[in-house]
Amino acid sequence: MSVSTAEADAGPIGRFLAGDHRRLEALLDEATRVPERIDAAPFAAFREGLLRHIGMEEKILLPAAARARGGAPHPLAHRLRLDHGAIAALLVPTPTPDLVATLRALLDRHDAVEEGPSGVYSDCDRLLTDEVTALVDELRRFPPVRVAPHHDSPFVHEHIREALERARGAW
Repeated sequence: MSVSTAEADAGPIGRFLAGDHRRLEALLDEATRVPERIDAAPFAAFREGLLRHIGMEEKILLPAAARARGGAPHPLAHRLRLDHGAIAALLVPTPTPDLVATLRALLDRHDAVEEGPSGVYSDCDRLLTDEVTALVDELRRFPPVRVAPHHDSPFVHEHIREALERARGAW
């Protein structure tokens, strides 16, 4: 997959995390290559990778940004965390084409806030200039996440609806 101009112009954090977005998009594309069918193996890799990506942002990037801001969270941290909650909720049930369409729409909106010259990643590249190399190394070393089996119940779908409402409210 080719690197966009915005990605090529990004700093080390932006290049690494936007590159991970592209990798995850490719896995989701592979999982949904056949209409109305989700291929389990690439979707499982996508799911694990996306949860790992969220972990990198929640446990490394956003705390580092807050430290660089004297303890104040990044202005978009709350919005990102609500999105992360909704994204994680969408990964709980067995995937369906409708669920994947909702997930794609959310990821498109979410990734646009993180990437680009005025995105969160660029802000972090500017904020964390002195520690950017060490931070990217830490992101690279972030371990795989343990992924639970899919769970399907009315409660799960109600939780998804609520998480999506909270995320939409932040926009």
